Amino acid sequence: MASPSGNNQRSPFTVEAFEPGAIGDDMSYERRLFQYTINSGQTKPHFLIFRGLQRLNMIRLQNDLAICKRAIWEKQEAPESETIKLTYLLHNYADAIRDYEYLSKLIPVTGSQAKVGRFNLEQAFIEIGDSTDEPAGYRRFSDSSLLLSDPLRDVLKRELPRTVTYTKAEMERRTDEYFAREPPEEVSPFVDRLARFIIAFVGGSVLVVPMLVMRLPRVGLAKSLITASIAVVLFSGALSIGLKASNTETLVATATYAAVLVVFVGTSS
Repeated sequence: MASPSGNNQRSPFTVEAFEPGAIGDDMSYERRLFQYTINSGQTKPHFLIFRGLQRLNMIRLQNDLAICKRAIWEKQEAPESETIKLTYLLHNYADAIRDYEYLSKLIPVTGSQAKVGRFNLEQAFIEIGDSTDEPAGYRRFSDSSLLLSDPLRDVLKRELPRTVTYTKAEMERRTDEYFAREPPEEVSPFVDRLARFIIAFVGGSVLVVPMLVMRLPRVGLAKSLITASIAVVLFSGALSIGLKASNTETLVATATYAAVLVVFVGTSS
């Protein structure tokens, strides 16, 4: 079965009876459900979060609670029938909020991978129609084995050649995006190692360069103070903007960096 995205990704359906036009005639829904589950068992599961239905359910429960509250306030009493109903609604309302929060925190599945997944579902279960085509509604579990990204790694993923920024697994999942020259979502080992080297190189340079400027060609107190002040301002700005450090992390790192430069100024003047 060809995917709608035009690449060679194969559908998890390998049974001939799942060809379009034969799905509803030759196999029952229960049989298709079983076969789809078995054939897609080697891939990590993806989920439709049904954001609209979740919101509909929360608003319905919220309205039912408001009606229940008004009935109790008007009667100025809480009969057992109302309190039992109230307990049921409050419990379901809290569960609906937690469910919505949990599903929203799952990792979005985007691009050709989402298109292929939705296409497979719609071809396997014609009963669902196009209900799977919900923007940002396709999710997956987070993968703890993936390397974390940051602004520096995002820049490297965007600027470096795709052959070193895409992992083999992501290249197979997002073939359309790879050939469209879009940056990857994951961090490849090469990008991670390069980012670590850049951070180590810059980390050493921010100490060595100001010291050389203060020391060469001759030592002067005013020159050392101006150099240290400029270096501290630049360091704190790069730390907070470039690496998106928190306020506490920025203050601690800046204070430590300034202390090192001040010690060098004191010993060299």
